This record gives sequence, structure tokens and C-alpha cells, in this order.
Amino acid sequence: MKTTYHGSCHCKAITFAADFDIAEGTGKCNCTFCRKQRMWKVRVEPDDFRILTGEGKLGEYARSGEWGEGCHYFCQSCGIATHSYAHVRGMGAPFVTVQVAALDDLPVEDLIAAPLRIVDGLKDNWQHPPQETRHL
Repeated sequence: MKTTYHGSCHCKAITFAADFDIAEGTGKCNCTFCRKQRMWKVRVEPDDFRILTGEGKLGEYARSGEWGEGCHYFCQSCGIATHSYAHVRGMGAPFVTVQVAALDDLPVEDLIAAPLRIVDGLKDNWQHPPQETRHL
């Protein structure tokens, strides 16, 4: 069942709300960007994500390639990553990923209980996990 969660960057300049069912799981990726950011994400439908405050404080890093296209957002004041928009070939319609570390009211117990899916973004192998995942 979808629940509305709230999140923010470290300095609270950016706040957002997202509706999702944590029981559907979370994800990690081993691509160089996600690995360096140690991103842990939850997928959200675009209509279920809202910036509440600080839209003008959002910085962005956009990239595209054979895999698709995406834009990662972060606070220009404190540097904390909050969310991304992506359209990955073979993964359906565009979607938002929210950084679970930026969520302020997600109970830790619910996060721990949620399934975790790891994808091999490094090799554009989105349907399978990489052989090694301990570093993620």
C-alpha cells in the first residue's frame, strides 16, 4: 500500500514528498555514478513525487547513453543527493528514484524489511545483479 513519505537535503533547503510502497523494495546499482554516491534508491512514479520547497536550490547532473537517459538532483547548498529522473531502455516508462537516505520519516524497520534489488548498471545489464555486491 502506498504511503506518503517526506524527505529533504541536509540543510533542509529542499523538501519533497513521495508516495510509494516500501514493501515493493529498494535498489542499488553498480554503475560508476551510483557506486561513487553509494546510492540506495526507491522507485517512484513521476506523478507520485513532489518538490515541496527549494526547487530553485536544485542542482542537476544529466547524462545519456545507449542505456537511456537520466538526471540526478542535489542541493546546491549542502550537496546532498535527493532524487533522480530516469528513462532506461528496457525498463518501461520514465521513473523517479528517491534516495532513501534523504527520507526523513521512513521507519528504519520498514527499510530493513523491504526487498533489495541490485542491478548491473556498469554493464547495462539491468535485469541481473552483478557477481559481486558486497561493496555496494
